[in-house]
Amino acid sequence: MDLLRGAADAIGDAVGNVVSGGVLAVSAKLAEQEIKKNTGKDITVDYENVPDGEWTEWMSKTGMNSLCTDDTWAFLEQTSYNQRKIDNWDKRDLKKIIMTVKESCDSDDRWINCMPEWEMGSDTLKLVWYPHALSWAGTASWADPTGYKRWWILGDEIQFGLQLYQLPGRCFYKSDWLDGFEDYDPDSVIPNGTKKYNRWFQFRHWVMMWYSQPMWGYNWAWGKPPKNPDGTDFSLDSVLSCPSLPDFSMPRPRLPSLPDMPDISMPDVSMPDMPSISAPSLSAPSINLSAPSLPSIPDRKKRSSNKWAAHGMIELPDLCVLADGKNVIFSNANVKDFLEKDGYIDTEEKERQRYVLFATDEEQAKSWEETLAASGCEVKDAGGGCCVVA
Repeated sequence: MDLLRGAADAIGDAVGNVVSGGVLAVSAKLAEQEIKKNTGKDITVDYENVPDGEWTEWMSKTGMNSLCTDDTWAFLEQTSYNQRKIDNWDKRDLKKIIMTVKESCDSDDRWINCMPEWEMGSDTLKLVWYPHALSWAGTASWADPTGYKRWWILGDEIQFGLQLYQLPGRCFYKSDWLDGFEDYDPDSVIPNGTKKYNRWFQFRHWVMMWYSQPMWGYNWAWGKPPKNPDGTDFSLDSVLSCPSLPDFSMPRPRLPSLPDMPDISMPDVSMPDMPSISAPSLSAPSINLSAPSLPSIPDRKKRSSNKWAAHGMIELPDLCVLADGKNVIFSNANVKDFLEKDGYIDTEEKERQRYVLFATDEEQAKSWEETLAASGCEVKDAGGGCCVVA
């Protein structure tokens, strides 16, 4: 079999005779050498919570090898397309990669191979391997006298985890974390109590949706929209596609490029009120002996049990946006809020909402402003009181 491009045998026989427990340490050191060759940087590779047995063997032969293949680091090849990613990579100044394992996961996560974990400003990236990686060998393999060796190309995970996708200026697509979003707290002792969260905002030219989890996708500079993954043209239907939800179809947003329907009022044809000619009451006065009614406790609002489902939608018509340092202020927002109720998804509509959220830096806050302004939003803070739950 021909060697595939990027096939790395940095581990190879070097770990073949090392006893369990020492295997990962040797594998990590060899991975550091290959990372140095591919990136020019001294990055420590470590591991934690890797169970003995099948996972240890897999991590030494496959997981660590995934850091060795040059295909994992292809996003750092010097091209005009990659320059922005290279600039962000240098800015992140990564010092350490930790490889770890998640032995079990929710059914919603059964498709995941490896999930990155990183916070802005940290010099450490954690790569968490899920059971799917262990059970599915993948197609990246090559043969040697001892059998097949396999690895995963981790370029997407590293780029996504380190937020190398961030683009400056106006975008046709824009996706990123925005912090400080006031949302329902499922653990609050007060019904419908709230607290502030990081939320993933995803803008697709006509509409903006937010999620509790990062949605794999891409940012796209302003201009001709990209094709959909299946090759079809960009359309509103493709924007509104989302993970399956019980008894729910995505509501259609108002589009800023289309005129609103004229408001045609019907003439008043109601009947005139009839004069009251009721007979005098002859009943005895009633005495109310019932106990006073207690105030009802509102139903606790909750999001979809599918954690990859959208939490809500913000329409563009009437929306105002303003960048203020790292702050992104959305005001005069018309919102469709998605809540799970009695086994189905209910939509609550709210008007003139205002949010003060925090981007990773001033450049990204300005990019949100320029992006939404290019799609017709007015650049200003329309006010409307304090931040509210969407």
